[in-house]
Amino acid sequence: MHEQQSGARVETASAVTGWNAWMVYSCVVIGLSGCMFGIENSIIGPIASMHSFVDKMQGPNPKTGEFVFTASNQSILFSVPLTATIFGALFSTPLQTRFGRKRTLLGAYVFSLPAVFLQLFAPNFGAFVGGRFWNALSYGVATAVAPGYLGDLVVPSLRGRSVALNNLFTITASVISVIICWASESQFRNTRWCYDIPLIVQCALPFTLICLTIFASESPLSLVTRDRIEDARACLSKIRSYSQEEINGELDMMIVGEENRRATAAETSFMDIFKGTNLKRTLVAGSFFSLNQISGIILSTTYATVFLTQLGAGDPFVLSVVAAVCQLAGALVAPFALDLWGRRSVALCGFVVLFLLDVAAGTSAFFTDKGMGPVKAVAAFSFIFNFVWTASFYSISLLLPSEIPTQRLRNPTLSYAVGWGQTTAVITTFAVPQLTSADGANLGAKTYLIFAGCVLCVFVMSIFLLPETAGRSFPEIDELYEKKIPAWRWKGYVCETAAKQGATSESLAKEKAEKAARS
Repeated sequence: MHEQQSGARVETASAVTGWNAWMVYSCVVIGLSGCMFGIENSIIGPIASMHSFVDKMQGPNPKTGEFVFTASNQSILFSVPLTATIFGALFSTPLQTRFGRKRTLLGAYVFSLPAVFLQLFAPNFGAFVGGRFWNALSYGVATAVAPGYLGDLVVPSLRGRSVALNNLFTITASVISVIICWASESQFRNTRWCYDIPLIVQCALPFTLICLTIFASESPLSLVTRDRIEDARACLSKIRSYSQEEINGELDMMIVGEENRRATAAETSFMDIFKGTNLKRTLVAGSFFSLNQISGIILSTTYATVFLTQLGAGDPFVLSVVAAVCQLAGALVAPFALDLWGRRSVALCGFVVLFLLDVAAGTSAFFTDKGMGPVKAVAAFSFIFNFVWTASFYSISLLLPSEIPTQRLRNPTLSYAVGWGQTTAVITTFAVPQLTSADGANLGAKTYLIFAGCVLCVFVMSIFLLPETAGRSFPEIDELYEKKIPAWRWKGYVCETAAKQGATSESLAKEKAEKAARS
């Protein structure tokens, strides 16, 4: 087929917006799995800056005499638990194959219950870190399961918005968590309640998610892979609002894809994601989940409260709330931006803005001793950074692993993406305190300049590797990779698969119109 303008592109079945209330409920509930990471990751920064918590877990800093964790303890507290998410992501593949997506997610919630209570009642620093490590295993599984699960539940035209729900609820949980920490610190300052209250809220989360997820629909694709064809048909009928013919057509495509997967299953291994054309797909699907960690976002999120305290930019808890709200605004914009403007356009524009913000914040840091103006500028740039990063880089990172890989390699690729992403997170969370802290390299906000160089490299790589997948069905994406169409030519390219689907969709629409006219 020849390349055409996007306006002339054949209307395909992927344009069908066959959603209903039950599909929305299921997507919302599965998206809520992001709250596990959102709460755990957001409360730790504010809690780690509370004097009463530092006094209990460490005592005064031996070098400064202040109630601030040492650089080494910050690295242990923030980075060591993240290593567990790598194992959680790897475990998710065999668990999903054996039990399906829904049961795997429920199992992750049940497994997290002892972990969150261990954090609440931890008698010392080691026990608290152990609780965080345990819980990270759980949300490592959930983080790997959710994007693929959400992608399975909806039609292609809604996939970007569906997968972005996970991001939206992660950030929403972050905002709520930071506000709770701010309120508890204000009300119960210098008592154990100021950090116990956020931990109690975290304990309630797994119970809530279990109750909601029990009623959510299973992934129809997951049912097909376990030979539950009639259950998959019933599931599609429940979460689609279009005709039985269209449901059967969608199910047939899943069955064909599963048959193709099984034909090569005996020769399939995890390492296949690095072989042949799959290597390029793995780089695109998995790398961005990892690369978003080296953009500078860690300075504005995980370490925001500690970092802003060191900077002296104002009340660190109030500033953390503002930072979290900026992320929430980005998460609200992302679902629509990804589907309306496309993945590639949003990503490339976002990378340019993030690079400029890194440079601006890092440069301003050289003048923080001249007055509050440069200090406030660094804080402002970090807030804008949160919005842009969440709306572009982070949203793309969650979406690509769910739509770029082949059907037979989706679960391994998702596990690889999350595992490698968390590996990078471990490295950055360990390294950043050594770079910013007074008892480390003492670079402070100048560290943003290091991340600016990283973002520039990501931008150059994306020009050549990041394709436009908005509105594409999985068979179309397979065809485009098989034909080795360059990433910058995907938009507007008409696939043979699209033409066939378009003809089917057109005939079904015509049949509906005729039935309506007769009635």
